[in-house]
Amino acid sequence: MTPFNVTVVGTINHDIIISQKGERKESLGGILYNILTLSEIGKKTIQIFPVTYIGSYKKEEFLNILKKHQNISTKGIKYIRGKININILEYINDNERKETTDFFTDEITYAMIKPFLSSDVLLFNFISGYDISIETIEKVRKNSNSIIFLDVHSLVLKKTKGERLFYPVKNWEKWVNSIDIIQMNTKELLFFTGYPSSGRKPNKKIIKEIISLLLKKGIIIVLITSGEEGVYLGYRNGVYFFKQKYKSVVKDTTGCGDIFSSSFLAKFLFSKDPFISCEYANNVSGLSTKDTGISKCSSYLTQGSGFNNPLLLFIRDQVVEVRQRLLLS
Repeated sequence: MTPFNVTVVGTINHDIIISQKGERKESLGGILYNILTLSEIGKKTIQIFPVTYIGSYKKEEFLNILKKHQNISTKGIKYIRGKININILEYINDNERKETTDFFTDEITYAMIKPFLSSDVLLFNFISGYDISIETIEKVRKNSNSIIFLDVHSLVLKKTKGERLFYPVKNWEKWVNSIDIIQMNTKELLFFTGYPSSGRKPNKKIIKEIISLLLKKGIIIVLITSGEEGVYLGYRNGVYFFKQKYKSVVKDTTGCGDIFSSSFLAKFLFSKDPFISCEYANNVSGLSTKDTGISKCSSYLTQGSGFNNPLLLFIRDQVVEVRQRLLLS
């Protein structure tokens, strides 16, 4: 079969991950989590085209990682002098962390994305928060029939030197008008839509209300992750909830959202079923917390077995059976 083409647009980071115990690990990160997960799961069935910058001091390390994967193209990579963004991730508990970033890379331009407009999927992942402008997204939408997937992530984080802080997105409806699938976590959901919050964690009623609003705005699939609890799926007129099964051991949650989006897309390209794809991605991302850094993208949960990993299987008949049970009333 002809491979599916997936273009991943966003920033590569130099991550410094500090655990609750003070253990320190340095790793390349950002959209590299997307790239490697798609590669490991897709094998010969998915061709990946990263569109990003890589600094000269990390070029050799980056290319040594990619050359192990025959289904990753380097055509969309722009090499720059100097550094890429340095991101310090200091964990407070299993699901909360302090994030500090030093910025070095530029915004990704339309000219860099243009050669890949015929891809089956264009995945835009906001790692730096300024990865792509709304004008670029709108121009891409105008000139491409691809599925456009937006991972909100750092779009709701202010570009400030020092600790990164959340802030509401201006004109969020403009972003929504240009995309087909959107993903974010529950906190990002509030800041993206400007929903009033007292700082408390939103309950299911509020989450369902906002997801329903996004669906009415024309988004086809809404994916809202909720840490160890699970994930919400908004599709057509329904909002569904998938519980997280693999939450007993949490070593590092860095990149888990990126692993979720990529495993969802890998499954969705074949099944065209958001229920199967969401359950699969929920399992993959849950298992990935047991490892640290990009090594989690090639650990036992995807390596070799890919789609056939018995831990990750979810049979179509089971999905049909549980749809009504998963539906939030």
